[in-house]
Amino acid sequence: MDFTVFSLTVAVVWTGIFAKLISILRKKMSVLQYFSVYPLLILLLFCILRIILPLELPYTIVVESENIVPMVRDFFETPFLQFGYINISLLLLIGIVWILGAVIILFRRIWTYYHFRRFLNFLPPSEDKRLHQLFEKADIHSRLRNVKIIVHSEVESPAIAGCTHPVVLLPKIDFEDDELLGILIHEISHYRYKHHLIKFIAEFISICFWWNPFFRTLAAETAHALEMHSDKVVCSRLDAVRQKKYIAGIMKVIENKKYSSIMPSFSSSLVEEMDNEKLQQRFHMILGNHYQNKKKIRFIILPFILAVFLLSYIVVIQPYSEPKLSDYDGREFPDADCGYYFIKTKNGYDLYEYPKRFIIHMEEIQDTLQALRIYDSVEEANKK
Repeated sequence: MDFTVFSLTVAVVWTGIFAKLISILRKKMSVLQYFSVYPLLILLLFCILRIILPLELPYTIVVESENIVPMVRDFFETPFLQFGYINISLLLLIGIVWILGAVIILFRRIWTYYHFRRFLNFLPPSEDKRLHQLFEKADIHSRLRNVKIIVHSEVESPAIAGCTHPVVLLPKIDFEDDELLGILIHEISHYRYKHHLIKFIAEFISICFWWNPFFRTLAAETAHALEMHSDKVVCSRLDAVRQKKYIAGIMKVIENKKYSSIMPSFSSSLVEEMDNEKLQQRFHMILGNHYQNKKKIRFIILPFILAVFLLSYIVVIQPYSEPKLSDYDGREFPDADCGYYFIKTKNGYDLYEYPKRFIIHMEEIQDTLQALRIYDSVEEANKK
């Protein structure tokens, strides 16, 4: 397996395609009704794997371009300015801007999260017994025994933040028991299925490739897919009546959402964004019982998506280049009978391996190759 700048370029292109495909399929209710949310989650997994594994696999076909790709490469690599021993090229400038932009965005996100966590440490945990009883009822696997629950008027949406010491955030809204039960199941499922890690990876990829418009939607589509997955968990735990109560709880959150100063960075919220189309889609999936229909074959699309993922590795385009002596395992040619010879040309010498395998062109014969025979043609060399 090899890693090159060209395999990375192909990986970026394919990851953008997968990200766009996620966005397209997510908007198709017919796909979600038949296959549920699984195609989105599988595509999301392959999208992440494709960008973190930008390799040439054993079956990858390397297509060498003799004109276009070398011309583009030379355009970006040719220096147009020089300071001492430093050559400034367009590729170097693009690399500096790329890395600098990613570092700035990442630093700002980390800084925001740092202050967000510090602020949470100062907020007191809720002492509401009813709330803790409902939380224990929602946490049937007892994964969050010592969780800190914070209820605050400035919290705009229920959320869960943190990996090792999670904190559950709730807005100061008068929820009914069934509404709050569904909301707590939703947030606990985020932690149970490690959605925060998936969101972090998708966010990190979006930050690294901040200049790519296809990657900008990746984090948002990831968040929406994970919200629907948690909705699915809620529907598996609650009956139809309580599911409607759960939707009523979401509606209360939407009415309360005011974009306050407490923003749960790198966390999973019940309502990530005020996108009417996405919210209606979530309600349609729940009310239409599309998460619970057992007759639907949910994984029939998996072989197709897997095939597309594997095919994304099949071709890598690279610029054509003449072979070098170092490509031949550092072989030395000590005498005239070692199986190699030269053909004299107008502008130098062509090195061949018997009988007619061309290796490399040289303008002058290196000292280590002086013992090799020189012929005027390949035919003459093969008459010996």
